[in-house]
This record gives sequence, C-alpha cells and structure tokens, in this order.
Amino acid sequence: MKKILVLLVFLLLNAHGIVEDRSISLQDAINLALSTNPQIRISILDVEISKNDIKTASKLQNPSIGTFHNIGSTATGNPQQIGVDYTIELLKRGKRKKQAQSKVLSNIDNHKYQEQMLILEVKKAYINLLLKKTNLRIVQEQKELSKELLNTINSEVDKGIIPKTEAIQAKIDYNRNLMYARIAKSEVIYAQNAFNTILNSSDINYDTKEDFLTDNYQKLLTINPKQELSFEKIKNYTLSNRYDLKALKQEVETSKLNLETTKSSLIPDIELQGGYGYLTKGISDTNTYTQGAYAGVNITNIPLFYNYKPEINNAKYEIEKAQLRYKDLEIDIIRNITDAYEKYTIAKNNLNFYNEELLPNSKELLETSKKSLDRKEIDLTSFLVSKKLYLELILGYNETLGEYYTSYAELLGTMCAWDLEVENI
Repeated sequence: MKKILVLLVFLLLNAHGIVEDRSISLQDAINLALSTNPQIRISILDVEISKNDIKTASKLQNPSIGTFHNIGSTATGNPQQIGVDYTIELLKRGKRKKQAQSKVLSNIDNHKYQEQMLILEVKKAYINLLLKKTNLRIVQEQKELSKELLNTINSEVDKGIIPKTEAIQAKIDYNRNLMYARIAKSEVIYAQNAFNTILNSSDINYDTKEDFLTDNYQKLLTINPKQELSFEKIKNYTLSNRYDLKALKQEVETSKLNLETTKSSLIPDIELQGGYGYLTKGISDTNTYTQGAYAGVNITNIPLFYNYKPEINNAKYEIEKAQLRYKDLEIDIIRNITDAYEKYTIAKNNLNFYNEELLPNSKELLETSKKSLDRKEIDLTSFLVSKKLYLELILGYNETLGEYYTSYAELLGTMCAWDLEVENI
C-alpha cells in the first residue's frame, strides 16, 4: 500500500511538472540566457548558413554527358557519338564568393548585436527583481513596526492613558502597511516571472542571488557613481563599436559587391565540348569499324537579346537603400546614446544626492521620533508623519539605486559594450 501511495505522489508531481527554485548571480544569468535564448541560436545558425553560402557561391558548374545516335538509313556514313559538355563561367565565381563572404561578416555583427540586447534585458530584469524584493523587505519591516505600535497603543488605550483616536490612527497605519506589503509581494512575483521568461526557463524558477539591492556595484557589474564619464568618448566609442551599425556598413559593402556580381551577367560563358565518335561496320562506308574524337568550343549566354539592365539598376538602388539605412541608424544611435547618457547622469547625480544628503539623517529621524513618542514628547500623529517620511525616503532611495543600475545597463547596451574601461572613457 505504501509503495502505491509513493507511486501516486510521484505521478501527481510529474503531471504538473516539478519546478525547482534556484538562486543565480547576474553573470550566471547572462550566461544562461545566452545559451538558452532561441533568437541567439537562430542568429548563430544564420552565420553558419551564410558560411555555407560561400561554398555555394564559388561552386563549379556540373558537366553534362550526352549521346547522339542516328537511326535507320540516316545512320549510314554518320558516326554515333558520346561526349561531355562543360560550361566555364568567366569572372563570376570570384565576385559571388566575395559577396557571400561579406554577408557572413554582416551576420556575425548581427549575432553580436542580438547578444548585447539580450544582456541588456537580463540586467534590467535582474535589477528590477532585486528592486521589488528590496521594496517588499522594507514595507514588511514597516508593517511589523506598525503592528508593534498598534499593540502598544491598544494597551495604553485599555489603560486609559491615551484616547481611542490614537488607536484608530495606529490601526489605519498598520492596515495601510499591510496593503503595501501585499502589493509589494505581487510585484515581486511579476518581476520574477518576467526574469524567468527572459531566461527562457520553464522547469526551474530562478531568483536573484542577492536578497536586496546594495551599493556593491562591482557585484552587479556597474561602476561607482562617483566616476565621471566623457560623453564625447562614449559617443565616439559607440559609433565605432555598435554591432548593428557595423552590420549595416557591411551590408553597404555587400550591396556594392552584388552590383559587381550582377554586372558580371553581361560576360558570356564558354562551353567546352568533347567526346568519342565511331562508325560500326554496318553503317561505315568502308565496311570497317571506324573511331575518333571530337572537340568544340561555344560561347554561351551572350547578352544579345537581354542586357540585364533592370537587374543592374535594382542592384544600384539596393546600394542607395543600404546607405540610407546606415545613415538613418547612425543618427538614431547619436540620439539614443545622448538620451542614455543623460538618464545615467541624472540617476548618478540623484543617487549621490541620496547618499550624501538624504540618507544620513533619515534613519536617525525615525529612531529619534520613536524615542520621543515613547517619552510622550510628541503625539502619535507627529510620529506617523516621521515614519511615513522615512518610508518614502527609503523607497525613493531604492528606486534611485535601481534606476542607476538600470541606466548604466542601458548605457552599456546602447554602446554595445560589455563594460566601461574607466581610464579610456
């Protein structure tokens, strides 16, 4: 009976899927996403396909084998033949091969760009989950503090020390923090689902290795907010290293090579012919077996009736289109890097302001207010005002810290950089 129960439990668990909870660092999350994301895999396959296209572009023409037989009276005095035809393309294979090689370089840059964008999404999702967990921790702490305060106030009301209105205020404060905690918990769940979606995980429920946001910037792959970054250096680096811009620049070169390939259609090809001919006794004029060889050369694909002008014009248009796309993307990148730098700078300045001005006194304010309330130096309303201000300051700090991490990740993503060499940027 025990074995049957164990089997039933096993089947029930597997019917719904076993989900494993596992913590993961930011770097490991990036590595996991790069290995599981289907779009990254597709971009790798695009590179492999384009590499095979090089071989296709430089392929040789296959020969043709044919026979020629005369039948009946026409066979008398005319040889039977078997031979080979082979077409040689002139000045075409090399152009096609260069075009295919250029496409490989473009696909490699596209693959690297897809990787950078995925890394950006992983960083943002990881930081967002950490932020939501931190907010939940703070409001839960405030909820417990409100609960303790409510119990104390109720005790004093029962003793007739303070009026019942203060108990009502304390209960409202507790219920408000209880609601905040429930909202914060749901936000954690949503953020974790979004994080696991990016990791493409269905059987493992991944969570951040850290429990809350800290100022350990190195652990979260971020530089210290005290560092100053040069916008001009960042812009120049971005225009030189954006993989999607490189890919479009390579597409311009590919379209130019395509024009050369298309123009090569005007060059005729050479067809070589050779084979074996023979006359049997029955059809030979001399009543003897006669044999020999034949050879011939033909010029084929002569652009006499069709000169490929539409194809050539279209190839020129493709060059112009590629150049326009490149210029348009370059302008977009300059705008995007300007926005990313401004957002990072604002987040950095706000974080420094919190660290230098707002945070040092916020906790002291709450502790002093609590002591003053205990000594009856202030009323409950004044304490609740201080408590609310403290909560707003801490939550605001966490939002600013999260914005700093996110804006830095977006700056790196816009630059297509893995990290910033501070001494060079």
